[in-house]
Amino acid sequence: MKKLLLASVLALACSAGTAQAATTINFVGGGSTLPVDSKVIQNFDSLAVGTSLGTNAAVYSTTGANAARPAFGSTGNYGAVIGGGSYTFNFAATNLFSFVLGSLDTFNSLTLRYADGTSQTLTGGAIVNDVSLDNPGNRTLAETNGVVSYRVTSGALLTGATFASTYDAFEFDNLAVAVPEPAAWAMMIFGFALVGGALRRRSATQVKFA
Repeated sequence: MKKLLLASVLALACSAGTAQAATTINFVGGGSTLPVDSKVIQNFDSLAVGTSLGTNAAVYSTTGANAARPAFGSTGNYGAVIGGGSYTFNFAATNLFSFVLGSLDTFNSLTLRYADGTSQTLTGGAIVNDVSLDNPGNRTLAETNGVVSYRVTSGALLTGATFASTYDAFEFDNLAVAVPEPAAWAMMIFGFALVGGALRRRSATQVKFA
C-alpha cells in the first residue's frame, strides 16, 4: 500500500485576481489523526442519516452504491456529495482547515474561500497535492483516503470550503479548524472583562437624584 505524506507550500492564486494567500497542503495518506492544533466542528453525528447538506449532498452512515465511508479516521456518520452535488461549509476566519477524506477521485473538487472574498478551486489529485493520483476513486487505498490539511502561512485567512463532484462521490468527515492559541483566548477573556466593567460603570451612574 502506497502511503503518502505530502507537504507543499503553494501560492494559491485567488479567483478575484488581486490578492494571494500562501497555503500549505499537507496530506497523510492512510492517516486518521487531525492536526494537534485543530478542533472538529462538524462530524455529522448530530444529523440524521439522509439529511440533505445541499444539492445531491447528504449524511451517510454506511458504505453503499452511492458513497463509501472514508477508509481511515471516520466513525459514525459522514458527509458525501455525488454527481452534480455540492456542500458548502462556512466557519470563522482561521489559518487552518482540515478533514478526513475518502475515495478521492478526479471528478471531485474543493473550493477554498478566503476572508478577502477570493477563492481557489482544487480538482482531483490537486486536493491532496498529488496531480498523478494513480488510483482515483479507490475506496481502500491510502493514496485516496486519509487526512488533508490546508494551513495559511500568509495572506487572507480561510472562511469556508465547498465540496463538489461532477460524477463519482466525494466523501468527507471530521471537518476541523484551528484551536485559538492561549494568547488569543487571553485577549478574548480580557476583552469580555473590559466590556463587562464598562457596562457595570454605566448602569451605576445612569440615575442620579437631586
